[in-house]
Amino acid sequence: MAKRVIFQLHWFLGITAGLVLALMGVTGASMSFEDEINEALSPRLYAPGVINRADLSPDQIIARVEADNPGYYVSRLDWEVPRTRSHGVRLAAKDGPGRKQGRIDRTNAVWLGEPVAADFFHVMDDLHRWLALPGGGNGIGRQITGFSAIALIFFALSGLYLRWPRRALDWRAWLVLDLRMTGRNLWRALHVVIGTWIGIFYLLSALTGLWWSYDWYRRGVTYALTGKTGGEEGEGRGKSIGPAPRPAIDPAWRAFRRATGDDYVWVRIARPKPSQTMQSISFDARAADARHLRQVDRFSYDPATATLEKRDLYDRRPLGVILTQSMFELHRGAFFGLPGRIVMLLTSLTMPLFTITGYLLYLSRRRRKRDMRALGGGACPSDGEGDIVIAYASQTGHAEMRARNAALALVQGGLQAQVVPIGKLRPDMLASTHRLLLVVSTYGDGEPPDMARGFARHVLAHDPPDLGHLHYGLLALGDREYPDFCGFGRQVDGWFARAGAVPLFPIIAMDADDLAADAAWQTALQDLGAGEGRRGQTIVPFTPWTLVARRLLNPGSPAAGAFHLQFEPADQSALTWEAGDIVEIVPGDPAAMAAATMLRSAATREYSAASIPADGTLDLVVRQVRDEGGHLGLGSGWLTAHLPVGSTTLLRLRANPAFHVDRAKTDTRLILIGNGTGMAGLRAHLRAQAQAGSSGHWLFFGERSRAHECFFDGELSAWLADGLLARADRCYSRDADCGRYVQQMVQAEGRAVTQWVDQGATILVCGSLHGMAQGVHAALATMLGEAALDRLAEEGRYRRDIY
Repeated sequence: MAKRVIFQLHWFLGITAGLVLALMGVTGASMSFEDEINEALSPRLYAPGVINRADLSPDQIIARVEADNPGYYVSRLDWEVPRTRSHGVRLAAKDGPGRKQGRIDRTNAVWLGEPVAADFFHVMDDLHRWLALPGGGNGIGRQITGFSAIALIFFALSGLYLRWPRRALDWRAWLVLDLRMTGRNLWRALHVVIGTWIGIFYLLSALTGLWWSYDWYRRGVTYALTGKTGGEEGEGRGKSIGPAPRPAIDPAWRAFRRATGDDYVWVRIARPKPSQTMQSISFDARAADARHLRQVDRFSYDPATATLEKRDLYDRRPLGVILTQSMFELHRGAFFGLPGRIVMLLTSLTMPLFTITGYLLYLSRRRRKRDMRALGGGACPSDGEGDIVIAYASQTGHAEMRARNAALALVQGGLQAQVVPIGKLRPDMLASTHRLLLVVSTYGDGEPPDMARGFARHVLAHDPPDLGHLHYGLLALGDREYPDFCGFGRQVDGWFARAGAVPLFPIIAMDADDLAADAAWQTALQDLGAGEGRRGQTIVPFTPWTLVARRLLNPGSPAAGAFHLQFEPADQSALTWEAGDIVEIVPGDPAAMAAATMLRSAATREYSAASIPADGTLDLVVRQVRDEGGHLGLGSGWLTAHLPVGSTTLLRLRANPAFHVDRAKTDTRLILIGNGTGMAGLRAHLRAQAQAGSSGHWLFFGERSRAHECFFDGELSAWLADGLLARADRCYSRDADCGRYVQQMVQAEGRAVTQWVDQGATILVCGSLHGMAQGVHAALATMLGEAALDRLAEEGRYRRDIY
């Protein structure tokens, strides 16, 4: 649950703060080498050459510059010791926020001007710090960039949590970028792998950037690092007491120069506002071998006597003080020298990559969720009297999927399509319908799916009315391994033919791998006016998932091994299924196969999902199957023996509405019945109920022996203890003290089961068709009545996932 909430916050903040962070990244990168770029573009401004005239003193320079710029005072003089270079000066308006910054001649204080790129960098700075919005540092822009910096911290930490691999010590799982990927898999790989590479640098950028966003943050960090509160540097230099005469700087300057000689190449002389007294005269001096601009020694002199009060050497300061005084250099990476600046430049430039890939993943996720809703929940536009009614009879969701895909294709062609379960086709609806498509599955050997039992009993079992006005077409789905291939579909077709309905095309009988039938269905839809792109296609593609864990559930059992497997997706947005959905696996090496939108079902195997998206993994319960020669089955052998943990396989999730629970009815109690690996589907439903805060359900489950086949015993015991399960009745057919089967347990509890059903309970059955499911159905029919059981199936209160 926590992982899913964090994932939702991650993408929500990404689509809100992503553009701002991309802009901040690009503007920050542009200023990484601002001084070097300025000097490269205006070299004569910084180094006018050898000067034969004598230097003016600091007081002389300040006086002349302030005289030439009325209304401004010199707030900072950057003295370049080498005489081949000009000085830097910053002027601040005495009233208001005005500011000037440029270079001056060291011999006569003549204003030389600003670098040619100065205006560009001023714009970059305004964009970077407050998006160049009105109000500057006091406006809304500063709040937006501050919030975005906080979001960046969350992105770095949550991204690390969301992609944390099961094999945390495997560096390849963290750092290897597979450029063979395409589409959304490539986008996600770029997003998460490169994000892992540079996440620490983004944390540094964000944590230091907040220094200028929030005063409370600056005070808190300063106190945490130094035990004091205050600003980055310069505190104590001035105290507001009203206008006061400025003490001369030159005496202290001469004392400083005598004491230090040529030890330093650059000295900054900072001055407070005119309304503040200079409590001390300080010089921040940087040596030629300094690693960054703030690696300075500070010398403080008494303004009255020009005597040295304090010598504060950089190398002797506590680390916390160094960090607070070097926050800007940390922010741009210069604290770590030239390599740090280059790394921060490159990481800042990559910020748009995360915005772009994040938006692509978000849009892709939106499309996938839309398609999944269309696949499982009636997203086709209809006003109830569409041009075509499409009815489906589905056991595992495949027929419903094809029905909804057909509706999407028809809508793309400009038609209206209404999708309904076949149980809705009662005489009044048939009388008002003029064009009808049916997509009908056959369950087992010629039987109707559970959802169509009522239709078979109440409609097909009676003489048909006159439907001469109706044009219909029928796609029958089945399995050629059964003698009565597509038996129920042919029964439906015969009934409509006897009713005088006019066929739009001959019945199409389709097995899973019947390419000719698939082409005939697509042609039939096209003839009806379907648009291009979704004529009976499977929406969800196969994608690579990594097997992260595999555990034998029945060690020591004489029965075939049953395994609990857990998979993680390459893309977290793939965690979108519902309890009851089906997992299709492609056995074999995914590198040797194309992860196409539709792989033939002959090459796939189906299993019930045993977990929910909030778990963070897709779980399966798979029992090994062997043929007469002792060879493992294609699917079970691949998953339980041949696929190494840490490797990937192709799979996709297919909606199975026939085994969903109505999520709108949160107070519905469930009677869950199953055996063997049928625990998978039941476990998913129980986990979904636990997540929803529901409780009071009843589980019937059977296996061979108590000693070896107590599947998920710890979870079941915990659910009994916390009330999720009101009852858990388990039986073991091979144990002498039990010797019962699930259907016998259900029969024995007939009165209580009937009472639960009368009170609105939903029955879910998952497990083997032969034996358990048939026996449970017979027991329920005896207890409730066949007609009542059909009615429960039509209402969605009797659902089965059996095999």
